[in-house]
Amino acid sequence: MRKRLFLLFFPLMFLPAVVVMFVGWQTSERQLEVLDSPGLHRSLDSSLELARLVLKQQEDRAQQLADSLAGDTTARPGPPFTGPLNDLAARTWWLWPPQPAGNGLSPAEIFPDFAAGHQTAPVRRALPAGSFLLASARLDQQPEQWLVVAEPLPPELVANLDAVAQGSSGLRQMNLFYGRLLRSNALLTLGVLVVLLLGLSLWLSTFLSRRLAAPLQKLVAGTEKVAAGDLSHQVDVAAPDELGHLVGAFNRMTRQLQASKHDLRRVERIAAWQGVARRLAHEIKNPLTPITLAMHRISRKSDDKTVNECVAAVLEEAANLERLADEFSLYAKLPTPNRQPLDRQQLRELVDGVARLYLERTRVQFSWQGWQDDFIVLVDPGQLRQVVSNLVKNGSEAMAGEGVLTFGLHASDGPAEPDGDPSATSGGWISFSVADTGPGLPADPESVFEPYVTDKATGTGLGLAIARRIIDDNGGRLTATSTTEGAVFTIELPNTA
Repeated sequence: MRKRLFLLFFPLMFLPAVVVMFVGWQTSERQLEVLDSPGLHRSLDSSLELARLVLKQQEDRAQQLADSLAGDTTARPGPPFTGPLNDLAARTWWLWPPQPAGNGLSPAEIFPDFAAGHQTAPVRRALPAGSFLLASARLDQQPEQWLVVAEPLPPELVANLDAVAQGSSGLRQMNLFYGRLLRSNALLTLGVLVVLLLGLSLWLSTFLSRRLAAPLQKLVAGTEKVAAGDLSHQVDVAAPDELGHLVGAFNRMTRQLQASKHDLRRVERIAAWQGVARRLAHEIKNPLTPITLAMHRISRKSDDKTVNECVAAVLEEAANLERLADEFSLYAKLPTPNRQPLDRQQLRELVDGVARLYLERTRVQFSWQGWQDDFIVLVDPGQLRQVVSNLVKNGSEAMAGEGVLTFGLHASDGPAEPDGDPSATSGGWISFSVADTGPGLPADPESVFEPYVTDKATGTGLGLAIARRIIDDNGGRLTATSTTEGAVFTIELPNTA
């Protein structure tokens, strides 16, 4: 099962990793496509071409100025420049070679590609005072001499020309180098991410399969045990959410089955004992009437003391047998309860009357505990008196006529159902208990409610069985517990107040 769950969960967990890898790769490709965008390249090429055109216009103007000054000596502004080239700060001109001999500039310093006898194109030079265009022209009247003009370029134009050139160069470098690097980094990043997601998917799949498989396996094993007859089996495993509810429902089901099985057995035993009780009552009562009549006839006609004593003994035993038959008949078929409302005061008076009747000639003391809660219960008063009489009589006999009998009463949650929840009513429940200071109960307190189970020499073992049936028929529950101080019998009834 765990393997199948793993194979089910793993593709579901790994699918997001594949989606993330695909989306990431597509995103990186779209980002890298910006570098290869034809529009971007066309924009940069157009900017570069425009910069070249502007520079060419500046060069043509400088060359025209040089040609004009070379042909017209009267148009030359100011004296010629004779200082070092780095001292240039504004438009100026000079001759080469100088006239007369002086310290003019050499062609190699101005035009690195200067060749004697050939005019060179204007060149751009960056000097401390700014950028200049240097143009040369032969003198018309003196061809062996050259006139050189230094034309300053506007700083804004120089900055824009440099920016366009750097941008174009940078884009080419990025395409050649950074494009590959970015693709490699993107691929490496996606690879690492996929490995991490794959590991996470494996871990989550294993974790979920174990977390779900363990409760399911426990449930399967529990179901097999219940099917084999072990209705007391409980699944003890931690499970999440709905699976936990399923485990709880399974455990409640087994408890209900166990309780139902116990109740069924109890009902079967009661039914069997009722049949036995019915037959015994019939078999006992049939000969009792003629025996009793015969004994009375003998007693009236005989004056012999011995005979009369024997007749009295027979009549006493016949009375015991008749009482036994009456109990058998009562257990075989209890009358339908006539339920009436009974409040706290009425219940206390009923219990007090029974206690005084049965404990009057004993040294048993009785006390009250609780009894502060108001309530109303629907119960047959006569049947309840019979139950209380049985409990008081049994308690007094258990203490051998000396001890303390405590009558307690308080509100309760009521008897617990097989699913573990109390059978709450709108008014709750009341719990009435009779506790004695006797030797206590057997190891299994429930056994005292079994028919014909008694440790008394003259008892029938039907008293507590009949008492439980009466409380059951009245909608309540009678239970027994054993404490270190003695035995406690508790009657729980719904509070209808």
